[in-house]
Amino acid sequence: MKKVIALLVQSGPLKGHKYFVKTDCPVLIGRGEESNIRIKSDKFCSRSQAVVFCDKGDCYVKDLESTNGTFVNKVRVTENVKLKNNDVISFGSTEVVFFIADKPKNDKSLMNVV
Repeated sequence: MKKVIALLVQSGPLKGHKYFVKTDCPVLIGRGEESNIRIKSDKFCSRSQAVVFCDKGDCYVKDLESTNGTFVNKVRVTENVKLKNNDVISFGSTEVVFFIADKPKNDKSLMNVV
């Protein structure tokens, strides 16, 4: 069964937003217009802050040389960090909880980023 990434924003300007992403699509996070998850009102978030991606069944987060850094469970990311359910990815005043789950068999509503 295919997997899907869920990113749940628990603090910051987008608090309460939920994003569901296919695992074969990298997710760019930042203030820039090219970001899949655009956090334009967090002034401590870089234009290209971080990317969440999957490789060979595992998911990772990578900081994109942001000014203020990206953190996983309050530890600064200096290389690709493997993610597990309930990990908290944070940057600026924003905290996002990561989950990976089985994609429902008949759910055609999932797009690259919803």
